[in-house]
Amino acid sequence: MPPSLETRDMRLAVIGAIVMQVGVALMGRRLLGPMDQIGPTALLMSYVVLPGFAAIAWIWFAAVWRERAGWGGLGFTWTGRRWLLRAVALGIFSVPALMLITALTRPLLGPTAGPALPLSPAEALGQPAYYLTMVLGIAVLSPLMEEMVFRGLLFGWLRRRFTLWNAGALAALAHAVMHFDMGALPGLFALFLFLAWIYEYSECLWVPAIIHGVHNFVVLQLP
Repeated sequence: MPPSLETRDMRLAVIGAIVMQVGVALMGRRLLGPMDQIGPTALLMSYVVLPGFAAIAWIWFAAVWRERAGWGGLGFTWTGRRWLLRAVALGIFSVPALMLITALTRPLLGPTAGPALPLSPAEALGQPAYYLTMVLGIAVLSPLMEEMVFRGLLFGWLRRRFTLWNAGALAALAHAVMHFDMGALPGLFALFLFLAWIYEYSECLWVPAIIHGVHNFVVLQLP
């Protein structure tokens, strides 16, 4: 069973991380002006990278630094190379799996909105600063922060009170709904439920974080 924080710490860390993300993004919007007047790199920095850093910093301040085990108390324990290789392979495999689920549910829920990025993958490759910022924000910081919030904190707390599948489903549903994309909801729910199971099985938060990051990276390369 994964590690779990106390109720107060979990609520404070989860709510604070979301508030920090939104607050930093709104602050960036106010300082930089309308979105159509911001360069693509600055746009990602203000709306993805800096909010991601702020949320991770809040989680450390609200919950981690008081833990005797530090980040290990949140689930970031050591794991072997075999698990890391499995995580990369599962992250790649998860992309066509989600595409299949989305295709099957499209007649009922409609198409997905897709990532709202200022540049296409082909355009991004021609701008190294933008590409690196995109990868840092969407394939590194966002998956890391989301796994801390929804698997490390929320699922870890729920798991002490419910069965694996009930706790995983509740955390996965909350996580999927936060993407505000009805067409992508079934696929995201399936992915996040799987990440809860793999976290329980591996007992290491690095595993779902790597799967999530590789998944996002592959999606970023799709036209």
